Amino acid sequence: MTAEAADWRVLDLPEVVALAGRAARRIADGYEDSLTIEYEDARQEALIVLATKPGMVNECLADDSLGLGVLYHRLVRDLIDHVKTEAKYRVRHTSYEAACDAAEKGRV
Repeated sequence: MTAEAADWRVLDLPEVVALAGRAARRIADGYEDSLTIEYEDARQEALIVLATKPGMVNECLADDSLGLGVLYHRLVRDLIDHVKTEAKYRVRHTSYEAACDAAEKGRV
């Protein structure tokens, strides 16, 4: 699979930017606990996904049978994958403070 070059021009389309906001709101409001993501972070991630997948955007906009509905669905799916991946790494990560506390308790 070849990497697709980013095309930031897709973000010149108001309907695409609005779609990113709606998808971000769904992700920010729809997940709790370890999958928490702020709206602005989700929106920025949505814009990055759209810009780095211009083929997906153009395919959906060019085909009336796909349209914004399919683009929204694909974007939400990509955002969920991103949030779950980030949460997985966040759970595995030990903070500096926690490591220092554990080291200190080990010496006592």
